[in-house]
Amino acid sequence: MKTIVRIGALYNASALVVFVTPGLMPALGVPLPSPFWVWLPGLLSLFYAIVLWLSAADLRRYGAFPYYSGIIRLGFAALTFTLDFPGTAGRITALLGAIDLVLGLACVVGIPRASGRTPLQLLTNRGGD
Repeated sequence: MKTIVRIGALYNASALVVFVTPGLMPALGVPLPSPFWVWLPGLLSLFYAIVLWLSAADLRRYGAFPYYSGIIRLGFAALTFTLDFPGTAGRITALLGAIDLVLGLACVVGIPRASGRTPLQLLTNRGGD
C-alpha cells in the first residue's frame, strides 16, 4: 500500500510539471487559463504530493491523509464524467479521471487494511496512536 500511496504522490507531482511547463497544457488540449489558474493548482498539487509521500512512511499514524485523498480522487473521477470535463477542458481529463478512479479505489479499500484502522477511524483521525 505504501507503494500505491507513493505512486499517487508522484502522480500529483507530475501535475505540477504539467501546469507550470509553458505550452504543455495547450499541447494536451487543455485551454490555457490565466497564470493564476496555472500556478494555484500546480502548487496545491505539489503540497498534496509532499503530504502523500510523507504519510506513506507510516500509514498507521498518517493513513487519514491518503484515505481522504482516495475519497477526493473518487469525487474527481465522478465529476470528470458527470460534468463532461473531457468535452470542456480537454480529452486528457478523461485519462486523469480514470487514473484517479483506480488510485481512489485502491486507497479507500487498501488504507484501512494497511493501517489497521476502520474507515470511521480514518475519517476522524482516531486510533492511529
